[in-house]
Amino acid sequence: MKHVDLLDRLRKLNLVQEQAIELYYLLKAWKILSIEDIEDEQLRYNTFFNKKVESKKMLKSFEELAKKHKVFQYYLEQNSNILKIDSDILALLYNIVEDEDISLSINDAFFSQKNYRDFSLSYELADLSVKLITTDDKKLYVPFTNGFTHSYVTDIQVCMESDNIHNAFIAELIKIIENKDLDFRLSDPLSNPSFINLNAPHLLEQFEAVISFPPFGRRVKKDFSADKFNRFKFHRGINLEIAYFEHILSQCSKKAAVLMPVGFSFRGGNEERFRKYLIEKNLIEAVIQLPSNMYNATSIESTLFIINKQKENENVLFISLKDKQFVDKKSRKIILANIDRVVDIYKEKQEIENISILVKNEQIATTNYSLGVDRYVISAEAKKLQEILSNYRTIPLENIAEVRRSQLFKNEEEGKEVYELSPSDFAKAGFTMEGGKLKKIGEQYTRYLTYKLQAFDVLVSTKGTIGKVAIIGEISEPIVASQASQVIRLDDKNKAIELYMFLKSNLGQALLKQLTVGSSMPQISTNDIKKMPIPQLSQDEQKKVLLNFKSEIKLYNEIKKLQETIKQIHSNFLGENK
Repeated sequence: MKHVDLLDRLRKLNLVQEQAIELYYLLKAWKILSIEDIEDEQLRYNTFFNKKVESKKMLKSFEELAKKHKVFQYYLEQNSNILKIDSDILALLYNIVEDEDISLSINDAFFSQKNYRDFSLSYELADLSVKLITTDDKKLYVPFTNGFTHSYVTDIQVCMESDNIHNAFIAELIKIIENKDLDFRLSDPLSNPSFINLNAPHLLEQFEAVISFPPFGRRVKKDFSADKFNRFKFHRGINLEIAYFEHILSQCSKKAAVLMPVGFSFRGGNEERFRKYLIEKNLIEAVIQLPSNMYNATSIESTLFIINKQKENENVLFISLKDKQFVDKKSRKIILANIDRVVDIYKEKQEIENISILVKNEQIATTNYSLGVDRYVISAEAKKLQEILSNYRTIPLENIAEVRRSQLFKNEEEGKEVYELSPSDFAKAGFTMEGGKLKKIGEQYTRYLTYKLQAFDVLVSTKGTIGKVAIIGEISEPIVASQASQVIRLDDKNKAIELYMFLKSNLGQALLKQLTVGSSMPQISTNDIKKMPIPQLSQDEQKKVLLNFKSEIKLYNEIKKLQETIKQIHSNFLGENK
């Protein structure tokens, strides 16, 4: 019988699918426990089904069993509508349980469902992470994550820690039915870690191998200032990503694989300070950019960080898995392929064009401690353009200009009329004189005064559409830039034109491309724009750029005239109107 037949049969029951799956596997666990672990004959699986099956009797049995067996306890804490299950449905469910030809792993049954409530981790990614950090230890610590797939790809004990009671229930099912070596603790690792050093309760238990794929984007206000384990030195605010990482470091004695959203690798502020700490302590051994669209619960792109606390060199290996050899497309879902090849690249520290490169810690320090793989794994064409740039004397953009990302302004329906300039509104050549979308600003007026555009402001699109450039002319209407743009303001008008022409050039576009991270939502951080090297031109070169600016405007005006002529031809099929 095919695996999918189980889900097909459960769908036909008059139950919510998730409820049917939970009860099906609970009954299987009950059947197994009844053989050896349930002493009271009246509470055994066969005793119940050899009589008239009723939800009321089943609930009473579960309540008694929950006193000794956690799997029933966790089930009851999540399910309050057992009494509504019809006896006929229970009988049908019993028949499905008795069909030994059906086989589907518990992990697949729960986490392969569309729109499932929790993050799903593929076997391929679990297998890769295990192979990357293999040690001689007999335990693998997996906090924050439903690390069930890890138990299917390794024989060592998987120690899980999560405050998700549903995952606790699934862990009990996997232990009972599939006999996996799981040690699941129902607790929050951040506020109440449960894997403690038994000989010194003020210390955390140490694991040679740690794998964690913490939840993406979770924002909770938590104060860890009184943490007795002294774990949190960088976490601030409501974004928990740094806190997750700091906890992982606190329980890792050798190696760890930590999955983070791609933004963590390049954002400024506290995350930059934390990356600086990781580099200065020489903890990062490898950074692996994973393909996009790998997960069923989120489209967020992700990066796998490999921590090595016994690292012997000061290099970081950057690996990009965007190449087609590492991607296996199954319908809309992306699956990792060639995993052993990735492991070989990592272990042998291979440098392969467009795939991997070794970068010294000191070089990473010059990039705001960016760990974005796309920053370092670049094409041969980009390398050639970098060589061209090396012929110029350069200066960081922030040394000659004020740089800031524009802000979102909501339309308040009343107040001052302001135009919002999007990248699609940028003039193809010369000055941009007007905006697109009209908004009214009232309560935001003071903030508008800070962000309103001025003549000779240079705009570059750095979110979504990357690399469009504009220079603002003598505008008569109030205009702000959309959130997708960085606004660059220089004191010198000619310098603004020079910057505009540089950013539009092949060289400038290549640099912007190199700074871009993410593929589903490409973006460049404000810090990276600020640090962007800008050529310092001689007087003759400056004059040439200004002439090119004027020549470009002239050429585009001629193009416009030709386009108008073509439109006229199309509108006058036989040439009657001239």
